[in-house]
Amino acid sequence: MLNSLDTFVMKLMAQYSSRSITANKLIIHFLDLNTVKFLTLFILLWFLWFFRNKWKSVVVECIIDMFFGIGISRFIQLFLPERLRPLHSGNPDFVLPLGVDPKALEHWSSFPSDHAALTFAVSTTMWRASRRLGAACFIWSTFVICLPRIYAGYHYATDILGGAFVGVCTALLVARPLQKLLMPSVLTVEERFPGLFFSGFFVISYEFVTQFDELRLVGRAIQHLIS
Repeated sequence: MLNSLDTFVMKLMAQYSSRSITANKLIIHFLDLNTVKFLTLFILLWFLWFFRNKWKSVVVECIIDMFFGIGISRFIQLFLPERLRPLHSGNPDFVLPLGVDPKALEHWSSFPSDHAALTFAVSTTMWRASRRLGAACFIWSTFVICLPRIYAGYHYATDILGGAFVGVCTALLVARPLQKLLMPSVLTVEERFPGLFFSGFFVISYEFVTQFDELRLVGRAIQHLIS
């Protein structure tokens, strides 16, 4: 059933990926722009932190969501058998859109999607705090962040669903208890050491917006030196 879903979605996307060169260029051009995908979410988090005190717990919960969402997703990728991405699999139902690098994300398992895990975790937490804001985050996560990755062949539909499941479970089962435990300490650090606090907040924001790209490059270089 899952394979049938992946095939159906690939065929659906293929109808459009071979139809409009302009649309392809537009989608692919913005696909890897982290400022388009994630900066918007962090602008929202920074705004909410200074908007009202009641939103500070939501922001902390979202940060926890991100750490655990992407961490659990990477753990699954490492310990499950590697799943080749559509653009590497040679699947005849997949049509490579113009502008996509066929070697992109080689040697990275496609299941589950880190992007889906991260953004759906945040969206779920936002939904619990505000239905309107949560709905807006879910729409952004689905149509701006996740669907283009299926279109480009970076992920199967089930990769996105798996990542979304990880994100939602993280938000519902992990983030809230940890937020309640850590919130007093977070507020204390903000009050006593505001410079250190907001410097750390900025660094965390930057790393998530860039998806830890530079850290991952350093990690790979160290791995190659050791092996």
